[in-house]
Amino acid sequence: MLDSSEVASTTSEGVFIGLDWGNSQHQLCILDPAGRLIHQGRFAHDVAGLGDLDKRLHAHGRVAGVAIERAEGLLVERLQQQGHRLFCVSPKMSARARERYRLAPTKSDAVDAFVLADSLRHEHRHWRSLAVPSPLLAELRALTRDRERLIWNQRDVENQLRAIVEVYHPAVLHLFSSLDRDISLAFLRDYPTPAQAGRVGTLRMTAFCSRHGYSGRTRAELPIQRLRANLLTASEGTSRGKASPH
Repeated sequence: MLDSSEVASTTSEGVFIGLDWGNSQHQLCILDPAGRLIHQGRFAHDVAGLGDLDKRLHAHGRVAGVAIERAEGLLVERLQQQGHRLFCVSPKMSARARERYRLAPTKSDAVDAFVLADSLRHEHRHWRSLAVPSPLLAELRALTRDRERLIWNQRDVENQLRAIVEVYHPAVLHLFSSLDRDISLAFLRDYPTPAQAGRVGTLRMTAFCSRHGYSGRTRAELPIQRLRANLLTASEGTSRGKASPH
């Protein structure tokens, strides 16, 4: 049984927060020091949603800590800027903790957020909170994330373009070293159909490469050979496809 000083110490700890991360929305769970549910809800990953989260956290007094499964990102940085102590809980640890509760037969965001909050309530004295990065480090992390997103977007767009070119104009894929090179994209802009590309001869290819400042360390005859071979293959494949009743 707790004596009066222990009760006062427990009450003064503040509320415990569990945040289940989502792509567009996050699940929030707030527990008091005794484990009673104070609030549970969802907020959007946008300016309005993060503003609602700030108001919700400030509405319940002191926050003892926030348990979350990610150690970086806009939400993490914002919470740290607000002065909250964050505890990163690995997905494996969350899965093991979820087995102890068995609050629902299937996985749900609400259950996950509750498990994070209650695990933090029991174990926070044994956990180490995330270090708060310096402003310079936070800026570098943000720039790195932006660069990664740009690379992912570039790959997605290239894969979409490749899928289209493979069906309608596959010869372009064999002309130069890769589809994402400026010279490959320039060829697609200048000769967007197999019929137009079929009229390209050595002189026109030489002029094209010169116009776009491309040497490729090879004579124009080699791209022309590749073009001719693959235009023929593409034409045969297209003819067979059109002739097929399916």
